[in-house]
Amino acid sequence: MEYEDVGGTHKLYVNGVQMNLKGDPTSDIGGQKRTPIIGVDGRMHGTSVVVVPAKISGTLTDTSELDIIELRQTKNATVKLEKPNGKALVIVGACFSGDPSNTGAEGEVTFEFSGPPGEEI
Repeated sequence: MEYEDVGGTHKLYVNGVQMNLKGDPTSDIGGQKRTPIIGVDGRMHGTSVVVVPAKISGTLTDTSELDIIELRQTKNATVKLEKPNGKALVIVGACFSGDPSNTGAEGEVTFEFSGPPGEEI
């Protein structure tokens, strides 16, 4: 049996510019989320459906080139996370939605981009 690469090296692009992705990225493609509606009779009566945003988050290396104010003001961007298995999550119309907190030990900045449901390519 041959195994494929499913973890490891990821690449993050914001409007075509590769970012210095450091930490474990997490992602959610977004889209429809169903929640069961249970009546007082204990039976499921149906579901409610809401659309949840797509999200990509993780940590970046805080180099001298990283403008944290500009990063925080990012909106209407195309954000792409390339995965080692050949897939990519793309969010078109994303904005920076997190709080960019810094850690000093390894020069990290947290990030989160979110937007309309994404596409897996």
